[in-house]
Amino acid sequence: MDFTDRLDQLEPNRRMMRSWMLSSGMRLSFVIAMKSHLGLLAITRSFSNPTVIRGIASTEEEAYRRIRQNNPGMLICSDQLVEGHGFSLCRRATQSVIDLRVLMVLTQADADTGRALESGATAVVCEEDFLSPEMEVMQALLAAANNKPYVSGRARVRLREQETMVASPQALTQREKGVLIRMLKGATDREIAGHLLISIHTVKEYGKSIRGKYQVKTRLQLISTLLERRRAPAASVPTAR
Repeated sequence: MDFTDRLDQLEPNRRMMRSWMLSSGMRLSFVIAMKSHLGLLAITRSFSNPTVIRGIASTEEEAYRRIRQNNPGMLICSDQLVEGHGFSLCRRATQSVIDLRVLMVLTQADADTGRALESGATAVVCEEDFLSPEMEVMQALLAAANNKPYVSGRARVRLREQETMVASPQALTQREKGVLIRMLKGATDREIAGHLLISIHTVKEYGKSIRGKYQVKTRLQLISTLLERRRAPAASVPTAR
């Protein structure tokens, strides 16, 4: 996405992001690797203290060199770089720096969120999230800073093979799997009900059953649990009833 004709729209979010980073108490240093120079500008201008930025690059090798030299706490990178790829950079960086957090920004419409998670990304957002009033980029940064998985609603839509994520200690029914997969895609209860031709009450009952099987209380906790498992080595999937 080219932000050139949307800089006015970006500015309020940039100011909010800077204010939020000041108030969050985040104590990490950063290396930033983006293909888009405007993307680099949008991110770097969000930092009130430029000394926390230990490297800015648009190629995989330069970013990796900066990471090896500076041992940062977080890498912010895009899936596409001028030379190389964010996915391989993420994999190499997390193998080189212990406890490195990674925020991956998906810029390609067909980019697979699952691939980003498997590469070692802690949090995943889409480029469009920088312009979103929901400010999911802030939530992703905070989650990543605390080493918690986070995938924005837009990025969840790009998760492929959601079926591989729905293993649970107790087997899910086929209908529960269908509901859970649509939850992963960011669908509301009403949207799930309309797609499956069931009532919202029934969707809520399925949701309650699913959360019970994963031993969580909220949808957010459920998604976080699934993302943790997506990043971990594949586990065996129980047989559905």
